[in-house]
Amino acid sequence: MTEISELRGVGPALARILQENGVQSVEGLAGMEEQQLRSIPGIGSSRAGLLLDAARVHNGSAEAEGEDLSARLAAAETALQAAEEKAAKAEAKAKKAKRQAVELMEEFAEAKVKAKKKARKVKAKAKKAIEKEKAKAKAILEGNGSGKKKKKVKK
Repeated sequence: MTEISELRGVGPALARILQENGVQSVEGLAGMEEQQLRSIPGIGSSRAGLLLDAARVHNGSAEAEGEDLSARLAAAETALQAAEEKAAKAEAKAKKAKRQAVELMEEFAEAKVKAKKKARKVKAKAKKAIEKEKAKAKAILEGNGSGKKKKKVKK
């Protein structure tokens, strides 16, 4: 319940007069008839109308605040649901990315093994070629003649 002194247009003196005549709250004032309010000393017809209007607007704004709160609550629930859906999609996307990363790591490991195997073959082939060239060079130096023979040019 809202104290009568919190109503717009009601000062301390008017609040005291209203309270002395049984009006303790804004809600109580809003429920009164204009004729009842005019019967209170110091309140004429114009003031009674203004006070009733102010009290009813105040009560209406409280109801409107309640409706606004309900609307905000519904909006918050909708936003929560949307956020949960977005989180579920993000989780699914993360799982997919993780699965792809695992597949790529496996492919990389296989490629690494394959590359090492190929490198070993190339290295072995290169060693054989080097050994062959060394043998040729040795034969030439020793004069075995096992190297290529030079053709004699006729003069």
